[in-house]
Amino acid sequence: MLKNPFNNNSIVKKYQNLINQINILESDLKPLTDSELLIKSLNLRKQYELNQNLDSLIAESFALTREASSRTLGLRHFDVQLIGGLVLNDQKIAEMKTGEGKTLVATLPASLNALTKKGVHIVTVNDYLANRDQVSMSQIYRFLGLNTGLIQAGMSTAERRENYNADITYVTNYEVAFDFLRDNMALNLTDVVLRPFNYCVI
Repeated sequence: MLKNPFNNNSIVKKYQNLINQINILESDLKPLTDSELLIKSLNLRKQYELNQNLDSLIAESFALTREASSRTLGLRHFDVQLIGGLVLNDQKIAEMKTGEGKTLVATLPASLNALTKKGVHIVTVNDYLANRDQVSMSQIYRFLGLNTGLIQAGMSTAERRENYNADITYVTNYEVAFDFLRDNMALNLTDVVLRPFNYCVI
């Protein structure tokens, strides 16, 4: 019988070293002030600009996001949620049941990939969820020096462009799909609202 490739233990083993690094960093970050944490976050962005390598920044970025979440929302990412974030960052599927913290998990790879300044999309199914998640999770991102955008039905071209240019944009699958289609039919660059796709959590 073939070994199940989705065995939980094999996934945990794959990411255990990073989980350990994140947990060690957590104890280092706890005594720091909010301003000191913001400086660390901004330094990560500078490090990316220098080496163009996100892999070397994963542990510190995840640890900073976890601490930012604890301080702003009172929600601390559990180790299993860190694994979910690492799986998403590896461009794989992370299955989570209702109530297991999908919205919170998405902040981990979103914050990391936002360091590139090329944009991150978090795509959900309806305007209510996009708005709810953007309002609540933006507190974490602001703490880290990142800004967020929100795409809603009825927005003008200028509003859409501004919100897509944010570090992290919350949008529905419907809106982003039709904006992509409209952009590809646009006769003038001033009518284009999306920038090149970089990283997306669905």
